[in-house]
Amino acid sequence: MSIVKNREKIKYYIGVDVGTNSVGWAVIDENGYLLNKGKHHLWGSRLFDQAQTAQNRRNYRSSRRRYNKRRERIRLLQMIMSDMVLKVDLSFFIRLEKTTFLDKEDKKAILKDNYKMNYNLFCEEDYNDKDYFKNYPTIYHLRKKLCESDEKADPRLIYLALHHIVKYRGNFLYEGQELHLEPSNKEDDLKILFDVLGKNNDTIYNISDEQIQFILKTVVENISRTAKVSKCISQLKLNNEDKKVVKEFINGLVGNKFNVSKLYIRDEDLQFDNEDLKMQFSNKSYEENITEYENILKEKMEFIDLMQQFYSWIELSKIVGSDSQHASISDAMVNIYENHGKDLRTLKEMMLKIGKKEYDEMFKPTSKNIVNYYNYINPVAWSGDKTDGFYKYVKKAIEKSDDSRKDEILEKIANETFMLKQNSKNNAYIPYQMQKDELIKILDHQEKYYPVLKENRDKIISILEFRIPYYYGPLNGNEQFGWLKRKKGKENERILPWNHQEIVDIQETAAQFINRLTNYCTYLPMEKVMPKKSLTCSMYEVLAEVNKIRIDGKLLPIDTKNKMIEDLFYKSKRKTVKEKDLINWLEQNQLKVGEITGYQKEKAFSSSLAPWIDFKGIFGEINDSNYDLIEKIIEDMTIFNEGSILKERLKNVHNLDQNKIKKIMKLKYSGWSRLSKKLIDGIRADNKFGSSVSVLDVMKESHMVLMEIINDKELGFKQIIEKENFKDETDSFTYEDIENLAGSPAIKRGIWQTLQVIEEIKHYMGYEPKNIYIEFAREDQEKVRSTTRVKKLKSIYKDLKNQLDNHGNEVFANLNKQDEKNSIETRLYLYYTQLGKCMYSEEELDIDKLLDYEIDHIFPRTLTTDNSLDNLVLVKKKENQRKLDDLVLPLEIRNKMEDFWKKRYDNGLITQTKYYRLIRNEFRPDQIDKFISRQLVETRQITKHVANIIENHYKGTKVFTVRADLSHEFREKYGIYKNRNVNDFHHAHDAYIACIIGRYIQVRFPGLEAKYIYGQYMRNLKKKKYDVDKENHGFIINSMKYECIDEDTGEVIWNPERILDYIKCFNYRDVYITKKLDTNNRELFKVTILPNDKNSEKDKTEATVPVNKLRNNVRKYGGFSGLQSDIVAIEGKKGKKIDRKLINLPILLRDLSIEDQCQYIMENHNYSEVKIIKRIKKYQLVEIDGGLYYLSSATELTNANQLILSNKDNKVVFEINDSIKKNNYSYFEKRELEITVLYDLLCDKMKKYYPKYRGIYERILNKNIDFDNLDIDVKCRVILEILKILKAGAINGNLKFDPYNMTNREGRLSKQSIKLDNTYFYDVSITGIYSKKYKL
Repeated sequence: MSIVKNREKIKYYIGVDVGTNSVGWAVIDENGYLLNKGKHHLWGSRLFDQAQTAQNRRNYRSSRRRYNKRRERIRLLQMIMSDMVLKVDLSFFIRLEKTTFLDKEDKKAILKDNYKMNYNLFCEEDYNDKDYFKNYPTIYHLRKKLCESDEKADPRLIYLALHHIVKYRGNFLYEGQELHLEPSNKEDDLKILFDVLGKNNDTIYNISDEQIQFILKTVVENISRTAKVSKCISQLKLNNEDKKVVKEFINGLVGNKFNVSKLYIRDEDLQFDNEDLKMQFSNKSYEENITEYENILKEKMEFIDLMQQFYSWIELSKIVGSDSQHASISDAMVNIYENHGKDLRTLKEMMLKIGKKEYDEMFKPTSKNIVNYYNYINPVAWSGDKTDGFYKYVKKAIEKSDDSRKDEILEKIANETFMLKQNSKNNAYIPYQMQKDELIKILDHQEKYYPVLKENRDKIISILEFRIPYYYGPLNGNEQFGWLKRKKGKENERILPWNHQEIVDIQETAAQFINRLTNYCTYLPMEKVMPKKSLTCSMYEVLAEVNKIRIDGKLLPIDTKNKMIEDLFYKSKRKTVKEKDLINWLEQNQLKVGEITGYQKEKAFSSSLAPWIDFKGIFGEINDSNYDLIEKIIEDMTIFNEGSILKERLKNVHNLDQNKIKKIMKLKYSGWSRLSKKLIDGIRADNKFGSSVSVLDVMKESHMVLMEIINDKELGFKQIIEKENFKDETDSFTYEDIENLAGSPAIKRGIWQTLQVIEEIKHYMGYEPKNIYIEFAREDQEKVRSTTRVKKLKSIYKDLKNQLDNHGNEVFANLNKQDEKNSIETRLYLYYTQLGKCMYSEEELDIDKLLDYEIDHIFPRTLTTDNSLDNLVLVKKKENQRKLDDLVLPLEIRNKMEDFWKKRYDNGLITQTKYYRLIRNEFRPDQIDKFISRQLVETRQITKHVANIIENHYKGTKVFTVRADLSHEFREKYGIYKNRNVNDFHHAHDAYIACIIGRYIQVRFPGLEAKYIYGQYMRNLKKKKYDVDKENHGFIINSMKYECIDEDTGEVIWNPERILDYIKCFNYRDVYITKKLDTNNRELFKVTILPNDKNSEKDKTEATVPVNKLRNNVRKYGGFSGLQSDIVAIEGKKGKKIDRKLINLPILLRDLSIEDQCQYIMENHNYSEVKIIKRIKKYQLVEIDGGLYYLSSATELTNANQLILSNKDNKVVFEINDSIKKNNYSYFEKRELEITVLYDLLCDKMKKYYPKYRGIYERILNKNIDFDNLDIDVKCRVILEILKILKAGAINGNLKFDPYNMTNREGRLSKQSIKLDNTYFYDVSITGIYSKKYKL
């Protein structure tokens, strides 16, 4: 321990543990001891809420803009038609906009003298809403009449029809094209789809024109989807393999679920969460699913899009028929309405015959989670497909009916034509051209009666057709989200559908869009990334893959490698290069063919030179004169996926002729690299490969890949990159320093908090630290495994069935008994992957004696702590007789077992990594050096950027990164328990461990070769005769227990006895804990509209926020709930009493004047006078009656008291956590008393140190529960739930189970009345070093 007296004389070091919701920090001296401020050690944990992506905010913003655009279209139509409508009805638009949803009383209040009767659309004596709906039951009846009739119509009727058309204008799938729905016009589309499907699978499907026509005719027939597929397949003469592929394909086209992985039978990597990738166009969540799949599908997405377009045509044909000359939406919708009515009459008659009870269940409201007719036709929430749910309900309801019409209903359900609704998800398939056709028909019939329609015809059509180009962004010049540039002199003109091209500077706007869209390079954060399909990126990706291709374990000669790229990837014009192509090329060039490894896909290259092939076809050749031009064209192609702007840029910006433009427009490029062109082909270095060479040049002339090149100091790129990233800054950190880093918002918030912590420590110490040690927590991105290991094993064994011996069949039989839903223990999993045999002798293993066998580490634990399945094998003890210094398996084992291992690898039972570890024949000294160095060095690029940022600001400070797994190994070795459910000290502990390890590595490995230290370590190990089985924490941590002396000076470089002193520090209880204060900037309230009193369950609405100003009475009209608030300290007067307390003030009122806010408080809290004393932020630390709390709101507290346990108690908690996780309580079979002692201790702490939890303690006490007699799993669960109550934070304990029978929110401190007079507030700095306690 070092007490800071004269801070100027002390060299100090900072350790930080960076997480996504915490930063741990510690300050040490050069001997590794914690520094002190007074009696308080300088270490702490900074807590904060994890930063979220802007996805939700973006979605809300997109929806808001979509509705605003819709309202704007209606407003523009209203503006054009207002004179002709208002001539006949002055209050028509007022009624539509303001009184539609209001009751009679409120309508009168708004309309005043214009109020005639309680109707919305028509209020004449001789024509009202009843008459209107009698003539036109739906809006489509009105549209149909106006499309067909040449008679003069009431202007209000014309407006209603046009209003509906521009409001629901249809999709833009066929934008700028003439619409042809006839099957004959889809022949070419279907042929293209079959051609692409064939190319994907290296085959040609010989589908004749007659068969194409038959498929097109079948898919639009009024039969079920399954029947369509069967009928189509029956007409195709294909082999079994091709038939399976085509069947999946047609399943997709008609809207059934289809297996995308089976459409690419050569691509075995096409999986999602270890399962085949499946999707369904008719599924309402298709769009959500496709977002998840895009990263896997990549360029294959284009084919899926073509399939989806074809499916849209089928669905559209179902709605309007397949004759585009006579197709009419209003016709089709009127038919749907009439057929629905007929089906409804039939269903009612049938249900009455079945019984009155069944009839009521079908047609009356129900609280059951079913889709009866009432729930089907009304807006009742349903998680799945409502139509599908209704059909299932009807089928079950009529199954006992003997009515002759039953089969007709079942057939309609199978064909999905029973009781369709006009408003359904299928309306999304209607293109805007069909809406435009009806709009033009109505204008044609009515403009002779109303000149205003004729004068504004083009404007009305443009309202329907105009879409704001995506590269315009917001039109209002919003600085935060907008980038639109206007032409000179047009800055203040309003952008309208018919004048936007005259106002907007399209080229400059497009350029700004490019600038905003592009991300930044992982290694050069100031450089923009390059398109994934750029010439530079595609060549880089091919080289990165080809450089690691080996034949029989040997890399290809440089000349051979480069010739292969030229011939196989470029001249052959292959966009997918498979193993068989490589073998053919090797044979043609009379080169050795052997076992080929190193592909990134299964027996195929994942990279290609497709852009090179495409543009060679367009430009004739690619050379220095056109290379940069092509790169710029590809960037535009990647950004502008809309045809018109790209076409314009190709012509005007790139000056291309029509022939080249036509060819380029057929290409679809998307996606971005994580790297910049400058990194790969811009920065230049002088080295052994030549003068002024790029990374790409080195990759061509070597077998090196990017990471090797930029980390090799001799090549010079490392120094250039560091220089590029260096900024001479001596002022404080700013958020701009990290804004452009490649990383999630969560990790960026962690970095920003870290920089602020370091800055405050520097401020306290008065000067910069000597070193900073940074450990980054790994971001938790692990996906839930949807295919369990057991399921995968069963699949592999099924394929191997004919190759299994008797023992293998026994193993398979045991495997089949395993539950696929459960996880599998490591020993048992290894047993199955080894076919139930010893991995070193091939002797049979007994499944009932697995504990008698040993788990061996292929790469020994003296070298690495790798406990992954790729490094573990299950063996008999007598076979596991490796020597202490054996880094590879003995030669006799390798010779004997290589064939067995190879078969397991070929079968998929072991991975490539494991196979190569097993057959490895040596570890050369330089390989040991690299292997150990990888354990020493943190490779993530973001850590290097953070180090650069700190070193740019602190000139005398050197930053070291510490791998998180080393800290974990240190904890394990020295019994330092990490219980996240006890307190938040562990973040500070991790930072201190980072200091210890960082200092050790710094003094122990200062430029020495790791292989030399490893040799020294092994000599120590042999000399001390340690048990090798105890050397299970890896070379780095294991070597810390040996003394190190400088052989030249005799100076002790490392004294292992210090570790005992360091470990004592973990018993200190003085960790600074601070929590980031938060301003509530989330949504104003929950956006779900809740019903009014009349339609609420308890005849009282839960709504507190009105829908709008007109519907401001929530009891009448319902509204929103979940109003978000700020915390405000106020002083209010009630009569003679002065009330000083915290209250919630809605954030809706944040921008109002203080007077208006006080007025709101007086009205809602019954005060006669109010003064706002202070606004308080969320998570403010307060003290009430001796207890520490964070403010969650003005009426809710969160416990802030850190639970403190001894190391012994922490060990018990650790074992409880482990037992619950493994569902194995054997550790406590003879130690149950330890749990009881811990239970008593926790209850005692609850009583003594948690004043607001004494009620919980008393309720537990009053239960008179005999804790000793509870089952051990229940005891452990109780401990876990009590820890949730006592741990600082917002989590609550669930004690709802027997025998406690309490609540599932124990520890929640809601409905609090927080009085200022008995509340202390703490202002705490970011580290907690500075703090102030005060009262308001």
